[in-house]
Amino acid sequence: MKELFANCLPYNSDLKARMGGNPPEIIEDVIPENYNFYAVLNHPDKRDMMLSVLIYDNFDILLDKNIYPEIAVKVLEHKYSEMGTRADKSIPSLEVSSISDYSETESEFLFIKVGGEPRLIQPKKYFYEKLEEEDYFFFMQIEEEGYRDGLDYVFMYGALYLYKHKVTNEVIAGFWQYS
Repeated sequence: MKELFANCLPYNSDLKARMGGNPPEIIEDVIPENYNFYAVLNHPDKRDMMLSVLIYDNFDILLDKNIYPEIAVKVLEHKYSEMGTRADKSIPSLEVSSISDYSETESEFLFIKVGGEPRLIQPKKYFYEKLEEEDYFFFMQIEEEGYRDGLDYVFMYGALYLYKHKVTNEVIAGFWQYS
């Protein structure tokens, strides 16, 4: 897959992908207990599909469970849907921001990268070893370095790495790292 990139922008309702705010209406009633909506991304491989990222609402647990298979981050694939009304499933400290469409041009500060090799904060094999053993490969990353100014860092100025299964094509949260 060719490397693609996306940027974090001020909120623009014309863009489908975003970070923060209420979850998409289509998933708001299936979000597991103790999870909150983080972002909804354009699926890089499926034109009409989205990927919603949910994170555990207790930071100590999120920090303790940061590597597959115990990671406290979930990814849901779904069709596009408008923002719902479930403010109780949002992250109150995370301001709503839009995510640009993908392009082949990387900006100065990496926000979202699809394909290629991951840019790891901590280049330790134990983060991805189990994923590769179970036929997952790096799919994309969301890096807080690329947040627009003024946003709170959910992952301690870190990055979330999503992986995709070679056979089923399921996209999951693989691990997250921080500096």
